Amino acid sequence: MNKRFLFSCWLLFLLAAQIQPLYAQTIPRTVLALYDGKGVSEPRFSVIHRLVEMPLNHLGLVVRYHDVNEPLPSPDSIPEVRGVLVWEAVQTQDPGNFIAWAGEILDSGKRLIMVGGFGAEEDFEQLSRENLIDRFWNKLGLRSGNDWVPFTYKSRVVFREPRMVDFERRVGGVLPGYERLRVAEGQGFSYLTVRQDGDPATDSDLVVITSNGGWIASGYAYFHNESTDTVQWYVNPFEFFRQALATDDLPKPDTTTLAGKRIFFSHIDGDGWNNLTEIYPYRNRGILSSEIVKQEIIEAYPELPVTVAPIAGDLDPAWFGSRKSLQVAREILALPQVEAGAHTYSHPFDWGFFADGDPDKEKPFLKLYSRPWQGSASRKISKTDNAYYEKTGYVTPRAYAVKPFDLELEIEGAINFVNSLLPQGKTVQVFQWSGDTNPFPAAIELTRKLGVRNINGGDTRLDRKYPSYGWVSPLGQMTGGQLQVYASNSNENTYTDQWSEQFFGYRHLIRTLNNTETPVRIKPVGVYYHMYSGQKLSSLNAVRANLDYARSQPIIPVTTSHYAAIVDGFYTTQIERTGEQRWRISNRQALQTLRFDRALFSAVDFDRSHGVVGQYHYQGSLYVTLDRSVPDAVVALHDYGDSDKEPHSSFPYLIGSNWRVWGVQRKSGSFNFEAQGFGEGRMIWQVPQAGEYVVSVTAGSGEIRQQTVTVSNERQLQFTVDFKVPHQTVQIHVDYRRETV
Repeated sequence: MNKRFLFSCWLLFLLAAQIQPLYAQTIPRTVLALYDGKGVSEPRFSVIHRLVEMPLNHLGLVVRYHDVNEPLPSPDSIPEVRGVLVWEAVQTQDPGNFIAWAGEILDSGKRLIMVGGFGAEEDFEQLSRENLIDRFWNKLGLRSGNDWVPFTYKSRVVFREPRMVDFERRVGGVLPGYERLRVAEGQGFSYLTVRQDGDPATDSDLVVITSNGGWIASGYAYFHNESTDTVQWYVNPFEFFRQALATDDLPKPDTTTLAGKRIFFSHIDGDGWNNLTEIYPYRNRGILSSEIVKQEIIEAYPELPVTVAPIAGDLDPAWFGSRKSLQVAREILALPQVEAGAHTYSHPFDWGFFADGDPDKEKPFLKLYSRPWQGSASRKISKTDNAYYEKTGYVTPRAYAVKPFDLELEIEGAINFVNSLLPQGKTVQVFQWSGDTNPFPAAIELTRKLGVRNINGGDTRLDRKYPSYGWVSPLGQMTGGQLQVYASNSNENTYTDQWSEQFFGYRHLIRTLNNTETPVRIKPVGVYYHMYSGQKLSSLNAVRANLDYARSQPIIPVTTSHYAAIVDGFYTTQIERTGEQRWRISNRQALQTLRFDRALFSAVDFDRSHGVVGQYHYQGSLYVTLDRSVPDAVVALHDYGDSDKEPHSSFPYLIGSNWRVWGVQRKSGSFNFEAQGFGEGRMIWQVPQAGEYVVSVTAGSGEIRQQTVTVSNERQLQFTVDFKVPHQTVQIHVDYRRETV
């Protein structure tokens, strides 16, 4: 081996070492959201959590909150942060330090979004006189007019871009006051411009995307009527944050879709388990609401899995249970399509009340309980009780107080109690939060330590009463380092005014399910209700209507714990760019769908991919199904010109399935995989060629069923799997037999 050859190899190695970092980079997915902890006690009460976090989640981004009263992190210490969001004027003890820090964020290459300016405080006025604020605006891509327009009766909108503004509500009427800012030449675009007295010299840009981030003037992001709590977006948040955070290069971990189908899951909180039904002909016969739900709902929809989470105190005979309530629980939880959950022991209404672990705090309320852990002669409501009700809306901090509050009993005790009712092979898989559904970090942490998922909270609505994406919740909330997963849709409580009227109201869930599917799919189908829905005929029919709707849709049913695991995976997924249109996906847990937006003319390049089961184009996006048996999947794309049909490929791939599919092995002329699901399995595969195929399905018992399917020139292989045993995994082998004449 000569020296020239060795030298050439060394040069190639050095060149590769220099080129590789351009691609082998983890794509940052975190948005650092600043909030003022002096004005907002917890991030979940912030406008960012209520309005902004959901669109950011949809764009594949995770939000991390930071109190501006705490030391700000240096840009070098947060490589995972894609951009910083500052919502409205922030109040800091050192404004100059904050502006300097924001400048460093921009200098580091991270994007920055300002919604609202720096306010008119004296400190900021001084900084403005020192030109510090002007220099900051220049870095963001704006020119300051050094003026505030408080009176806008002479101001008129002279330019608006309908793709960006007038999204849910038109900007008009008496305009809010605004800061005079203009886009610097060549630095970005304005989507809303106002002018005073018809003079172009007074133009101000109020919604702006720059090369370094974005800007929305205060009062121009959304409309809020405090008296009616009406919320509507002026700005399209999906489009604004897509551009401001430049997310087109980011494959989106998707929690709405699995195997090319919209996810369905359902869960029942145990409230009302022992209520006597009023439904004819069962009324006056001592029939429990839970018995009605079992017979009329759960057993009537065997292909739709449901998680049932009793309150242990409703079943424990030492509390408020009975032989009958226990028997009904055993029967329900033994059904094959039922997943076991737990809904606490004593049903806390106000979780924050118990956060400090002091059971004596509850003593003033014990007189209001039946069978309290400490007796009381008087049941008169005190001023303390009245004040608590005014503050929280709850008469007592929890439903039952047979024993002093104990976190281990509330969570681990409830799980163990439900486990004692389960048939062999089943255990509790998910813990469903009660009451205000705002558990403190130690409570969430305990569920994680016990190996169960957690869910509830969020209360998503998008219908005539709540006509805004501002009422669609994010995936969850991170509190004290612990993730609480939100239910994807609200339950019947919000439709019936806390179960006090319009007991048919839950049928309006269908509007939310439709509106979160089109024009953009942003939520799965979630049917979440309580056992008291079996008390009245109208509420029972409402649940039926929602499940009938789900049956009519192209869905993939999964358990509630599975959905919660998918959401967990959204937060942990890491995406590394490894080449031109090529990414490595790792740490995704149960999340198996990657979405590429604006990808009508893109398709999976299976030659350069690994661990990809299939692909499906929908609403202009490309949904890519990953293989759960491959921990680190690699997804590569290439251009695809024929957008009216799914692309042909030399690799067989899944278009859609209402069963989960994994372990795909492709060979010349055949492929095989594993599958599991609920009801009858229905699958569509794109295969390399038309002709006759033999599909062999092997059940866990060893039984084999075969079917022969003829595939047309569209090359789509469609078949069903009729082994209807939930949780049973089947082996499927597909063999190309011959070309049809």
